[in-house]
Amino acid sequence: MSLNLVALLLGLFGVPVALLWLGHRLRKRNPLRSRIFWGGVGGHCVAACLAVTLGMIPPEAWSSGDAARGFAVFWTLLVFPVLGGLLGAAMFPRA
Repeated sequence: MSLNLVALLLGLFGVPVALLWLGHRLRKRNPLRSRIFWGGVGGHCVAACLAVTLGMIPPEAWSSGDAARGFAVFWTLLVFPVLGGLLGAAMFPRA
């Protein structure tokens, strides 16, 4: 199994399970955990839209050395929720 396939499977199944765990009893948790959760959800939504859109482009339109499509389809589902969670943690709490 290649590293790209592992990243895709973790992004498809591992990230939603982690977000479900993080979002459990969200109203009773501290604001930092809430911001991390919503940042991760937003990052996963953006990554899913990007991966599905680029995944539907026919293979004839891409070159064999194009790394952007491989990153977008395989890695964004894993990387964007982490970046969204970090961005959510870095934001200041609302008044």
